[in-house]
Amino acid sequence: MEEIISFTNEIKNEITENISLDEEMKRSLLAAFIRVNGTIKFKNKNEFLILRTENAKVAKFIYSLVKELYDDVMVSFSFRKTMKFYKATEYLVNIINGGTTIFSSLDINLLESKVSQDLINKEDKVRGFLMGLFLACGSCNSPKTSNYHLEFYVNDEALAKNILKIISKLKYAQFDFKVIQRRNNFVIYLKKSDQISSFLALLDASSCCIKFEDVRVSRDYSNVNNRLIICDQYNYKKSIDKAKVQIEQINLIDKHLGIENITNEKVRLLCKLRLKDKEASYADLATMMSQELNSIVSKSNIGHLFRKIESMSKLYEKLERN
Repeated sequence: MEEIISFTNEIKNEITENISLDEEMKRSLLAAFIRVNGTIKFKNKNEFLILRTENAKVAKFIYSLVKELYDDVMVSFSFRKTMKFYKATEYLVNIINGGTTIFSSLDINLLESKVSQDLINKEDKVRGFLMGLFLACGSCNSPKTSNYHLEFYVNDEALAKNILKIISKLKYAQFDFKVIQRRNNFVIYLKKSDQISSFLALLDASSCCIKFEDVRVSRDYSNVNNRLIICDQYNYKKSIDKAKVQIEQINLIDKHLGIENITNEKVRLLCKLRLKDKEASYADLATMMSQELNSIVSKSNIGHLFRKIESMSKLYEKLERN
């Protein structure tokens, strides 16, 4: 569990260090974060917009973003300990008497699932929105696990489906995100490792993307190499087993007829070569026969000759049974 959270936080930390965001991307990022993580509370006739996260860098980043975009809004920063499945620190960005201003400016409503087109009508705005979404509710398994998985979780099915539509707006890359319900939440998830890597690049988490790719490629290479070794071992065992059967057939022919009395020159030579080299492959036998006969003999020729040997041995098997 620690490893998964660690890699997720690495991604989030890298997003918060991005200095290339223009104002439009920042607005889309903040809108996505507020829509998923924002709650409104009223106390003593004051309106509080509270934004929560368990990542300190994300909290500081959102706090700075609110201060930068809305310098006339009162905003404070706090934290508290929580007791969930594990001990955690929850960081709070508290916006006092400024929620209405921000909602109006960003055209967002916590009770509606639709997303304003003004936030996603450009490719960069979509990227900014997805960055904010990942900071708010995203996670990604460590590449060291074999179960590749990147996801967002929201509590609104309509919002989840709208997020899928937003992702589909991307022109330079296609992602096969799907939605499932998990308890009271709806999860938008991606499992294809190459697409996860591309999505991390989309979020400008280039260092995490490189780390993910390094581990993924290394594992895929190891898996392919292991499969090749297993295949080689299986094919070798299969060849040895087949050679044992062929030797038994040749010995039976030799017992009843004698190898030297086989009239077909190629069959006679192949019998001798098989007895001489019990582990030779069809390719090896084809090479040896080609040298002996001074003419080209292919692997398919070898297979055909062994079928003749098999037919001959079956005749002598019948004789022995009778």
